[in-house]
Amino acid sequence: MLDSIQQIDKKATWEAILSKIFLLIDRSHLLTFFLNSAILSYEDGILKIGFATIVGSDYMKTKYHSKIFPFVKEVLPDVVKIEYELSASLAEKDHPDKLPVDLFMTIIGSGGTKPRKVPNKQEVLLEGGMRSKMLNKRYTLQNFIPGNENKLVHAACLAVGAKPAGIYNPLYIYGDVGLGKTHLLQATGQEILKNFPRQRVVYMTAENFVNKIVEAIGKKHTKPFKDEYRNLDCLIVDDIQFFANRATSEQEFFHTFNELYDNGKQIILSADKPPRELDGFDDRLKSRFGMGMLIEVQKPSFETRLAILKAKCGEYQVLIDPEVIEFIAFNVTHSVREMIGVLVTAIGEAQLENATPTIRSVAQVIRKLSRDQDVGEIDLRDQNKTVVRDTEDVLDIVAKYFGSTKSELIGLDRKKEIMIPRQVSMYLIREILNHSYEAIGENFSGRNHTTVMHACNKVVTQMKVDQKMQRDINALKKELGF
Repeated sequence: MLDSIQQIDKKATWEAILSKIFLLIDRSHLLTFFLNSAILSYEDGILKIGFATIVGSDYMKTKYHSKIFPFVKEVLPDVVKIEYELSASLAEKDHPDKLPVDLFMTIIGSGGTKPRKVPNKQEVLLEGGMRSKMLNKRYTLQNFIPGNENKLVHAACLAVGAKPAGIYNPLYIYGDVGLGKTHLLQATGQEILKNFPRQRVVYMTAENFVNKIVEAIGKKHTKPFKDEYRNLDCLIVDDIQFFANRATSEQEFFHTFNELYDNGKQIILSADKPPRELDGFDDRLKSRFGMGMLIEVQKPSFETRLAILKAKCGEYQVLIDPEVIEFIAFNVTHSVREMIGVLVTAIGEAQLENATPTIRSVAQVIRKLSRDQDVGEIDLRDQNKTVVRDTEDVLDIVAKYFGSTKSELIGLDRKKEIMIPRQVSMYLIREILNHSYEAIGENFSGRNHTTVMHACNKVVTQMKVDQKMQRDINALKKELGF
C-alpha cells in the first residue's frame, strides 16, 4: 500500500525525469513549456506537475502525457497518475522548486559543465557493423524552405531521393557556412530511406571519415574499413574541405569514391567551395567531384528569411510581433543558422524575463551573437522606434502596444480597455522618467496627483499577481530601451 505522502526530493526527481524524456520532446517545446515547471507534490501515487502557463499544462495533457508516463514510471515506480496544473508562481526566477537554468540547459543539451552521454545520439550502428552519424529527423526536404534562390538545389535533392544513383551522381552541394547544406544532405538521406527502406545509407562528416581511417590504420584493420564503406547504397559526406592536405585520407576516399561510383551507388557531398577552388586536393579527386551535379546553396532573400523565421515560430509554437520577425530578417542576412540562433536566443531570454521579444531586445541579441557584421550600426529608427526621451515617447509606444491612441490615454474615458493602458502609461512615466505625480497628472488632462499615485500603486500590485501585466510591463520597458 502506498504511503499517503511520499517523501521525495522534488528537484532531483524532476531532473531525473527530464533527463529521460528530453530526447522524446522537441527542444523548442522543452524551452517553451518545461523551463518554468516543477513537481508540486507526490501523494497517494499521484504526481502533480506544475507549469507557469495554462498553455503548458494543457499541452502536456493533450500531446505528451501518454508518451512520458512510462519514463516517469521508471523514476517513480509507484506512480499511478500524473496531473498537470497551472502554477503561475513558477514564472518567478527564484522559485524554490524549479531547476536552476544552467542545469536545465545542460539536461536538454545546450551547454553546462557536465554534458550527459546519450546512447546512439551521435552515431548509429547499421547492419554489418557499419556506423553512421545519426540523421536528424527534423531535417526533411519538406520543411526546407528554398525560396526562388534555392529551388534548383531543392529539386535536385528530391530527384536523388526519388532515384538514387541517377543522373545526379555525385551530387555536390557547396556554399557558405550556415545556409543549410547539412539540412539538405541529411534530408536527402532520409528521403532515400523513406522511398527505399532497405538501402544502406551512411551520413558522416569528412572529419569523422578521417578519424575512422586513422583508427583503422592504428589497429591494422584497414580491410574491414574498406569493406564497410565500399559496399553501401549511398555515402553522404559533409564538409569535404576537411580532406585538404591529408594525403592518406584523401587517397582512401578517392578509392572509396571510385568503388561506389563504378558500382552505381549514390554519392552526396558538401563543401564550402566548388571543386576547382578546393585547396590541398589532388586534381584527380577534384575531377571526380565535378562528374555529376554541382550546385550552390545561395543566401536566402529577405522574403525567404522571413518565411523561415515564421516557420520556426510555428515549430516553436510562439507568437512574436511581425515587426520583430522582420527586424531579424532584415539585419541577419549572411547565415540562416545564425538567424535562427538569434530567434531562439531572443525567445529564451524573453521567457526567462517573463516578457515577449521586442525589436530592442532582439537588437541586443544580434549585437552579442554576431561576429561577421558590424551590428553596431543597427538603426532602430528604420523600424519606427525611438529612444524614450519624454512623456510623448512613452505615450506613443504604450498606445501602439495596446492598440489605442494617445488622445484616449490622456483623455477622460473610463472604459476598462483604456483605463489599464492609461495606468500603465502613468507607471512607466514615473518609473522611467522619474516625473512627479503632479507633473504626470498635468499631462493626463489635469488629474489630481493622488489619482496618479493610485494608478501607479495599482500597476505594482497587479504585477505581483497577474502574469500578463508583468509580461506587458517587461515588454514595454524593453521597447522603451530599459
